[in-house]
Formats: sequence, C-alpha cells, structure tokens
Amino acid sequence: MFLRIKKIKGKEYAYIVKNEWKTTSKGSRQKVIGYAGRVYRFDLKNNADFLQFMKIDNLEDYTCEYNINMILTDLIEWELFKYDINKQEFSIDLNELNNIKIQKKNRNVVFLINDGLMCNLTLKNLLEFKAEGDEETDGYKLAKAFVEAGIKVPQEIFVGIFGKLNTS
Repeated sequence: MFLRIKKIKGKEYAYIVKNEWKTTSKGSRQKVIGYAGRVYRFDLKNNADFLQFMKIDNLEDYTCEYNINMILTDLIEWELFKYDINKQEFSIDLNELNNIKIQKKNRNVVFLINDGLMCNLTLKNLLEFKAEGDEETDGYKLAKAFVEAGIKVPQEIFVGIFGKLNTS
C-alpha cells in the first residue's frame, strides 16, 4: 500500500492505493482502497536542530531515558515546529499514540513535508513498526517509514530508536 496524490478542481487529495496483478491483462493495476485526506503543503520556516529544539544536553541519556513512542512524538512535534504548522487550524492529537489523528474541521488531512506525507496512516505505520530480526532489512524498512511520514530523523536518534527496537 502507498499514498497517491490526485488533483481535483485545483486541490490535492491523498488516497490509499494498492497494486493488484491482473491475470487477464497480464499487468498491474492500482486500486484505491481508502481516502487519506486533503493534502496541505508547507514551506520550511524554522530550520531548528532537533537537539536544540528539545533542549537535549546529552543524547545518550535522552535515547536511554525515553521510550520509542515518546521519542517519535518529539520528532513529530519538531517537524510541526519546523514547518510552522498551526495547531489551532489543524487538530493534531498525539496523546493517544495508537489512535493519532491529524484533522481539520473533523476531516482527515495530510501534510506534505520533507517529500513525505504525514498523515494518520503513515504515522500509524511508523508507530507500529516491529523489527523482524534481519538488521539490514529492518533498518531499511524503519528508514522508509520515517521518509514516508515526512520525518527527517537525525542519524543519532535513528540509531537510538533502532537499537531499542532490536533489544525489545
């Protein structure tokens, strides 16, 4: 599954799409399986470093002290700050990590930032990521989940999260 953006009457909308193999035409076809929301684009406003934004003095203490969900919440907050996404205009509920909602007027929305699409689905995929045992494959899949969610995770933080996933 992946997200595809479609422009309708000058506005962009994201749809959840999967590829299906058609034996009759011997080719792949895309099938829309859900609606992700209206797409909003943002420009970078605050090029803040993650450690400065979070006021972290010791990175090792931070990655040891906080669990993965807390670190991911901090990374999401950092991206929202960098792109100056107004939390009064958009309802962004990060308190219930198993039910994250990014909405505007009770409708799901998608933020196009860092060439990724931050929305309920991509954040859920990131938060529910489970290591399967092969470090190289797991590392690639985790990095892909961050990119798809539009989060530019600092390398040191990625290593800390990846280490926690492989020890749990």
